[in-house]
Amino acid sequence: MPDNDRFRELGEVTLKNHLGDMAANRYGLGFVQSGLFPGQPRQATQSSPTQSRSESVIAINPLNEQNMIGASKKFIDPAKYRFKLGPIYTFDAGVTWNASQLPLQPGWDGMTDPTVAFDNFGHAFLVGEPLRFDPTDLTGLGMAVYRSVDGGVTWQPPFRLTTDTSDDKQWVLCDNNAASPYQGNVYVVWGASSPLRFARSTDHGVTWKGKGSDPPGSTLVSYAFAPDISISADGTVHIFWHDDSSSTIKSLRSTDGGGTFEPQHIVVDGVVSLRGHLPITNGWPHFDHAKFRVITLVSSCAAPGGVVLVTWADMRDGRSRIYYRRSHDNGVTWDGPAAGQALLPNVSYGDYQCFHPSVACTTATGVVGCSFYVFGNWFGSSYRIHVQLAASWDFGASFSQFVKVTDQPWDPLVNAPFSHGDPQVHFIGEYFGMDAGGDSFALLWTDTRTGVQELFSDVVATKKYTFPHVPELVAQILIGVIQDGGGWVLIGGKLHKVPPRGPVTELLAALADQQVLETADIATIEATLHKIAGR
Repeated sequence: MPDNDRFRELGEVTLKNHLGDMAANRYGLGFVQSGLFPGQPRQATQSSPTQSRSESVIAINPLNEQNMIGASKKFIDPAKYRFKLGPIYTFDAGVTWNASQLPLQPGWDGMTDPTVAFDNFGHAFLVGEPLRFDPTDLTGLGMAVYRSVDGGVTWQPPFRLTTDTSDDKQWVLCDNNAASPYQGNVYVVWGASSPLRFARSTDHGVTWKGKGSDPPGSTLVSYAFAPDISISADGTVHIFWHDDSSSTIKSLRSTDGGGTFEPQHIVVDGVVSLRGHLPITNGWPHFDHAKFRVITLVSSCAAPGGVVLVTWADMRDGRSRIYYRRSHDNGVTWDGPAAGQALLPNVSYGDYQCFHPSVACTTATGVVGCSFYVFGNWFGSSYRIHVQLAASWDFGASFSQFVKVTDQPWDPLVNAPFSHGDPQVHFIGEYFGMDAGGDSFALLWTDTRTGVQELFSDVVATKKYTFPHVPELVAQILIGVIQDGGGWVLIGGKLHKVPPRGPVTELLAALADQQVLETADIATIEATLHKIAGR
């Protein structure tokens, strides 16, 4: 039996959802179907062959879900592995996208590893690693964070978090939880077979610091690789990472807004990493029939009721599959086998490879989604990639549905950059973008259907509202029907009485008010609606 706080949290997440569905299903406003409903994949970038796009991220503005920001590597010279970061933005939920520019500082030739997030003020933060292009390779120049206060149209000059040349593989996330005492905090972590570094802002990006009173770039542990962040509803910060050469996934927690961190602990033991279990070309793992490099990275999210999930690509089944582990108590203990469990245990992918998982939870309905690439021989002669999305309606206990988001697979051999200039190792990115809104998921991925590595996007709804078919009618007003009054109308040659604005209309209008939805007693509302419906 859940305690009162957990019950209250679950109730707050599902109340608006329940009321909207109830009104639609029971009172003639239509029918609600839960599931995964992709929209239409749309091209988000327009690039030349030398501007290949790969390794993407996307973030949804919590104050306006029509506003989203994406970013990716935007190549300058794909054959030599030279690139900058190319941000894009939309104000119509991805129907149209526009490009913006990041102001580079003197001595910066490029930038790598995009990550982006919105805070509860609607400010966006994009973190990148500035680069110097050396004759034979790249040199990192530390860590920098940009802020946008206009939805990604423009970006302020970067705040320099560090200048260490070993800094790499960063991630950013904002605490947008209304119940958190640290709401508004912005957290950044990074590490690439190096110390795990940390920075935070407690004033919406105006100033930055590390843990405690440290300057930005505090060392949390001595070794990590490509860390990821999740934030629970109570403000608990979770950091996860997997070392490519190990069989474990480790974690750190902070319960005081990043002031201090608990000792690291192992949350998964038994990972079969892609490295060491795939063919290797010039130091990089790759699938059979593929040339793009691929490794095991983690992705995590928090869900209602203290649930936390971490996902990864795993080779224990002889082919890459998505595995995950789940905690129901804010990461104190972890459920199920220590090695984790398959995301879709009853789905047979045969020789197809599932990789690059990204997991997120819808903020209003608590649906957990996990997107991933699927590589295989889709046409009997061509190895290509589809984007799929699986979802859970029980806070990650099981994933009951999955859909194909792409309407056609894309060929990773087309317009592929050479990793570090090596023509034997191609690059499509080591992650792709997904974020969750109130009751939908936004995805942003690399796609080559145009002959160029471009970015494509889609929004996948978790609800579908079906309204009864109403024939086109012409109504002639005879008497009244002004504002709230009743009257008579002539429709299709028949006389119909229109009653005054009644209690159903009044109640539904009241329920649209945010404060009513947050404080309403659901039993009272249902009883009132039943009473009205019976009149």
